[in-house]
Amino acid sequence: MKQTKAYERLLRARTSLVLKHPFFASLALRLHLREDSDCHTAWTDGRVFCYNPDYINILSEEKLEGLTAHIVMHPACGHHLRREDREPVMWNRACDYAINWLLLDAGFDLPDGYLYLEEYREVNAEKIYLKLIEELDDEQDGEKDTTDDGEEGERDRQDDDEERSELQEQEGAVTEAAAAAGSDPGMAGEVRDLQHSGKDDISETDWDEALIQAAHNAREMGLLPAGLERLVENTVNPKICWETLLARFIERCARSDYTWMMPNRRYLHQDLYLPSLYNHELDHIVIAIDTSGSIDNRELNQFAAEISAVMAQYPARLYVIYCDADIQGVHILERSDLPITLEPKGGGGTDYRPVFHWVEQERISPACLIYLTDMECLQFPAAEPGYSVLWVTTGNNDQLPPFGEMLKLAL
Repeated sequence: MKQTKAYERLLRARTSLVLKHPFFASLALRLHLREDSDCHTAWTDGRVFCYNPDYINILSEEKLEGLTAHIVMHPACGHHLRREDREPVMWNRACDYAINWLLLDAGFDLPDGYLYLEEYREVNAEKIYLKLIEELDDEQDGEKDTTDDGEEGERDRQDDDEERSELQEQEGAVTEAAAAAGSDPGMAGEVRDLQHSGKDDISETDWDEALIQAAHNAREMGLLPAGLERLVENTVNPKICWETLLARFIERCARSDYTWMMPNRRYLHQDLYLPSLYNHELDHIVIAIDTSGSIDNRELNQFAAEISAVMAQYPARLYVIYCDADIQGVHILERSDLPITLEPKGGGGTDYRPVFHWVEQERISPACLIYLTDMECLQFPAAEPGYSVLWVTTGNNDQLPPFGEMLKLAL
């Protein structure tokens, strides 16, 4: 009975996350729930979400959602693949410090005993691990340097023995708790190494793709915290070439999606209102080029080549807009005009608003807008448009736009 109750509570926690935290809900669905009474709390290896039913059943609904999000963040950050030869318990401590600040910022209530230090905010697990090892070495060196000196030390030895005995009792209690917790020092769910078993293996790329898709969905709903935005930017983009990410963005805009506007009739007789599938075609795509002068010809040519390669797969009309502080030119292209050649006009200051204003004035409803820019501008539209936006950036400016996704062009 308790096993069924724990399983059902975990399912309800996932359902609750769908509306409150869609980013975490989307990733949680990738993990198969499996009971494991031998573990103290819960664990994941990027393939399963194993749990002790007794532990699950003592958590409040809020802490259960926090546990679910915590478990999900480990494979989302690749912790199940990055341990190498590091000590497992210390690696788990480092991983917990690396993700818990994100979860707290997102509003989660984590299980009692969770690990958090402000100094580890936005620090990766590898660096935190080194810091923890250094602190451990310093403590051990301090113990070795402690000596008794002369008669005074002799007189104090008895007192020291008593204190040591007391300390050993305390340490024994801590050791017992650690043994019970296994490799989960933070009591919020541990990460274990993915054991490769063949055809069913979940690769690092699979989780990267899931992370991108989950972030995109949450962003579209306006429910992606800033910390997670940076996580996606910093952990995914360096691993996957920008050409692939550009192609995936356009593919997502063309992919069929679900809508609540037309409930699925198949389930209405059961009083279940589930979304229906609808097709979102790529009728129009807007390509905006920042012509303020900081984007060189090599970057322009590479960007044009990649856009052409992707667009060759879709029967879409392409609007190429050249803009600095104002619209300097517009070219309308069909698939038969590919490959495109970008010939920028202008060279003044930068303002992003004219492009979005032009799209609105022309009453165009693009599937997406892709803006090639160096991000050296703060003039954004006051309101987010009703279509997907991708900012393809050059240079070293790490400024985040107020809406849309950002992709760094690296040649």
